[in-house]
Amino acid sequence: MRSELIEFFRFDDQNSGMLRRGDRFLRARGNEPVTEVRIPIAHSDFLRRLDHLRYAVENDAGRRDDALDQLSRVVTEVLGDCAPEAEPVQIDLVTNAAELSALPFELAVDTGGRPVFAASDPPFVLTRRVRTGLHGERHLWWSKPRVLFAAASPAGAGRPVPLEAHRAALRDALKPWSEPLPVAGLADAVRDNRRMLTTIDRASLSRIRTAALAAAAEGRPYTHLHVLAHGCDVGDRFEPAFGVALFDDDDRSMAEVTPDMLREVIQSIEPSPVVVTLAVCDGGNESNSVTGGGSLAHALHVSGVPVVLASQFPLTFAGSHTFARGFYHPLLAGADVREALHATRTQLYREGADTAHDWASLVAYVQLPEDYQDRLYEVAMQAEMASLRTAQLWSDRLVNEGITDAGAYDTVAEQLGSRIASLKGYVEGTVAAPAVAARLENLGILGSAQKRFAELAFHRARLGETDRERWEAAARAELSEARRWYLQGFTRNLSHHWHGVQALSLEAALTGRIERVGQWYAAREAAEADDDAWAPGSLAELLLLAPFAGRTRALDEAEEQLAELVTRTRAQWPADDPFPVDSTIRQFGRYLRWWTAGHGYFPGFGGDLTAEAARLLERLRALSGPSSRAPAFPAGPPERT
Repeated sequence: MRSELIEFFRFDDQNSGMLRRGDRFLRARGNEPVTEVRIPIAHSDFLRRLDHLRYAVENDAGRRDDALDQLSRVVTEVLGDCAPEAEPVQIDLVTNAAELSALPFELAVDTGGRPVFAASDPPFVLTRRVRTGLHGERHLWWSKPRVLFAAASPAGAGRPVPLEAHRAALRDALKPWSEPLPVAGLADAVRDNRRMLTTIDRASLSRIRTAALAAAAEGRPYTHLHVLAHGCDVGDRFEPAFGVALFDDDDRSMAEVTPDMLREVIQSIEPSPVVVTLAVCDGGNESNSVTGGGSLAHALHVSGVPVVLASQFPLTFAGSHTFARGFYHPLLAGADVREALHATRTQLYREGADTAHDWASLVAYVQLPEDYQDRLYEVAMQAEMASLRTAQLWSDRLVNEGITDAGAYDTVAEQLGSRIASLKGYVEGTVAAPAVAARLENLGILGSAQKRFAELAFHRARLGETDRERWEAAARAELSEARRWYLQGFTRNLSHHWHGVQALSLEAALTGRIERVGQWYAAREAAEADDDAWAPGSLAELLLLAPFAGRTRALDEAEEQLAELVTRTRAQWPADDPFPVDSTIRQFGRYLRWWTAGHGYFPGFGGDLTAEAARLLERLRALSGPSSRAPAFPAGPPERT
């Protein structure tokens, strides 16, 4: 997405000011010459129009629409021409002067009178920020989400907020990370998202701080904070201001939390959340520019939170739910925050433009890191991998528990195939372009996924005569694809010995030979030079494949490498997670139950490696002892399985 800066300047104090018709500002836009802009509305008229947008005050649809129309003309004139382009564009708006920050620029229209930031395709996105300098070391972004959901409906604040609807929206957005795939005919696995989502249903400042500090102390800080509560007046008639109604520490009375109070709590948390969303009426309201003091959203962004979303007007309950659902679902799947913002605003506009203006209420303060595209790729890949692990969990369960329901296999195969198709976009094409190193690693992940699909297809073929040949062919085709991905990873970086070993083992099983013997030697050199826990497992399998490289069998040496594998795993991995050992057990098991001459593998070789693999597998189990769990669903990265 291309970003275009629009910034306004004036002299004197930036923290307070009022709109005066005819006042002049300087507008800098991209590389265009700086131009003069005159304010076309007086402050009193501006406040009157805003009052017509308050659901609790104004019930006249005609006056509401008139206010929207007049304000849209004002902000369009101040902002300048904003015609959508043929590519996604972000308007990076910097308004340091308080009175300009109060203007609802989100209402700007195109030449046809349509709200340009809500009805554009490709996305035309408005985000705000202020020039604030540095605020200490912060998360640049996140790769695995952890959400703190703080909700409050204290007595006297208003009717109960829609807590369950918001929690369901967050759970659904976190589904790739924490929720197993439902499969017809199988008992559903326990759905546990506690490690990803924490709900405080009687939120107070102290509870938010305590939960966030505890998460940081665990080494798993909250990356996102979502606040659902009523807005409240926290000023007086001389200095009006908006805050949020939370619980007091006594858990009974209401605490009227000011922007400064919330800012102090967030600043006390290190590392602080990267994204804060405020489903709070007037959480982004900057209309009190005369006496100064920013909104909740403004205060948090100025304090260093990179992304803050809020409502600059009152927000309907239905709109707040759409806000949470529409924003978090794409964001946690790895979408650009600007695209997630645009999708949410567009959805709000489509759902309620005739009766509500929540689409215009949504305001976003965004300051992205310089390596944002690489960060996006990492997030999206983590989400894809989490979804892939979920599908693999069910695949392994079908195989390991001897389930014979063909329909269950078909369901899992469809889901696993869908995850593979999606994953391919992250190693090919424009999506993969920003992160070369990550793309290389993901070649192995994709190879592993296709190998797991092949294993599922192999066992599906064993269930009966129906479609047996189709599933057997699918198993071989998926193994060939897996080999292709592994080989790409190895040839692009010969130090990735695990890519090489997997490619060579699949070539031998499918064709009965290794055509380019030099690859065997290259993989061995790379593994011998590596002190990682995985290297001995690679060497053991290479020695198992030695006859295909013109070498004599070296099973004694392979057993020595297995002993080294166990030693390194115990030294380098957590005691309760012997994944390198378990992954090697899984791999050798394939030579016994799947890659056999009886199933048509190792053609022309004059046999298979069943006896040799059985010897090594027995030795590895003896060496690892009870510490090896050989789980159906390994805890570590799937590219090693």
